[in-house]
Amino acid sequence: MKIRQLLLPTGLGVALVLSLVLSGMMWTNPAHSNGNSGTKVTKTSDNTSNATFQDIYLPSYIISTSKTGKQQTLTNNRINIVSQLRDKMSRFKSTGTKSISQGSSSKYLKQLHRKNSLLLNYETSMTVNFFRKVFQNQLKIPNMRFNRVQLLLNDPKHLYLLNDKNYHIERVTLKGNNSSKLKKVLADQMVKHEVDIKLLNGKPLVYYPKAVKLKNYSFQLTQQTETYYANRIMTSNNSNSVQVKRRKNKTEYNDRGFRQMTVDKSSDTVTFTNYNSKSGSGSFLSTMNHAYQQMVMVGIPMDSIRLFYYDSGNDTTIFRTYVGGVPVFDQSGFGAVRFSTLDQTSYRMYFSLDSLQVPIPPERSTTTLISMKTLLTELKNAGIKQSKITNIKLGYEWSRATDMKRAVNLSPTWYVLINHQWETYTDAINGD
Repeated sequence: MKIRQLLLPTGLGVALVLSLVLSGMMWTNPAHSNGNSGTKVTKTSDNTSNATFQDIYLPSYIISTSKTGKQQTLTNNRINIVSQLRDKMSRFKSTGTKSISQGSSSKYLKQLHRKNSLLLNYETSMTVNFFRKVFQNQLKIPNMRFNRVQLLLNDPKHLYLLNDKNYHIERVTLKGNNSSKLKKVLADQMVKHEVDIKLLNGKPLVYYPKAVKLKNYSFQLTQQTETYYANRIMTSNNSNSVQVKRRKNKTEYNDRGFRQMTVDKSSDTVTFTNYNSKSGSGSFLSTMNHAYQQMVMVGIPMDSIRLFYYDSGNDTTIFRTYVGGVPVFDQSGFGAVRFSTLDQTSYRMYFSLDSLQVPIPPERSTTTLISMKTLLTELKNAGIKQSKITNIKLGYEWSRATDMKRAVNLSPTWYVLINHQWETYTDAINGD
C-alpha cells in the first residue's frame, strides 16, 4: 500500500520535470531549419519596454525666450524636462480659441520670439487630438494641425499653437494653468545653448550663432537575436509552421500567409511585413497609436526612442534614438524604427537589432562644433546652394568602437538635409 502511495507523487513529479524541460526547449529554440523547411515558432508575450505612448511622442526639444528676448535650448541630464512639463500641463482645460494670424512669415517669426515664453517643439506637425492624448489634458478645441506649443510664463491664461507650414498662429484660452509650477521645473539646473530662430528658405530654423560644445557618449550595445523576434512575431493563432530560408547574411521567415520577416546581419536590421493588421481610421492619432501598438507587439526597446518625422504623403513614420535631447543618426539607414502603412490592412516595419544599454566613459568628454554661420559658409564654398538645404540639425553620429567589442561611440556633429537625405556636413562638403 505504501509503495502504491509513493508511485503516484513520484510519477507526477517526473511528468512535471519532463514538461518543464520540453517547454524550455520550445521557448529557447525557434527556427533552426535551413532551406525551405517549415518550423514551429513559439509565441512570447513579454513586454521589454516600459515606455508608454506618452513617452515616445513627447516634443523633441525646448526653447526658452527670456524677458530680454534671448533664446536658448534647454536640456537636463538628470530629469526629463518635457515629461515634467507634461505633468503640469495635464491639468490644462480650454475655454476657447482664436486665430491670430496665418500666411505672414514676419508675424510668425515675431511670435516665435515672444519674450518670456517657452516653446515645445515637434519635428513634424501633429493634431490637437494627438496632443491631448500625449499630454492627457482637456483641450477641447478644433482638431487643427501644429508643430509648436508656446507657453507664456507671464500669461497663464493663454497658450499658442503654431504651424510652420502655413505660419498659422492659434491662441487658446486656458483654465488650470499654474505658471509658478512651470517656472519651478525650469528653475532646475539646465544645459543651455544660445539659439536664434530664423527663416531658411521660408522655413523656421533653429540657428546657432556661436560654436556649440556637446558631450560625447559611449555605450555598450545590446542586440536582440532573430530568435527573439521570430518567437514574438512570426506566429499566428493557429500556430502554422514558419518557412525559413538562410542566404549568406540574411535569414527570411515566412508564415505562408500574412507575415514575413527578413533579418540582415550585415546591417543588423529587420524588415517585418504584416498583411493582416488593421491600420486604423487614417487620422494622425490613429496612425501614431497603431505604430506604437505594433512596436509593443514586436518587442522593440522604446525607452530612448522618440518620434522624429512623419510623411503623410507616403504614410511613413520615423523614430530615432535620442541622447541628451539630441537625435542619433547612422544607427541604421533609417534611424531606430521606420513604420510604413501600405494599405488599410497591412504595414511594413524596419527596425534595428541594436539598442544602447550601459553608458561607458568616452575617449573624449566633449566636442566643439563650428557655429551655424561658419557651417553655411563652408557649404556655400563647397558649391552647395542654400536653396537646396531643407534643414540643419545637431545630431549624434553612431560608430562602432574599434577597441571594445559590442560598444558604440556617439559623436556630435551637424547634419544637413539635402534632397530628402540627412548627411553629416563634412560628407556634404566632401561629396561623399
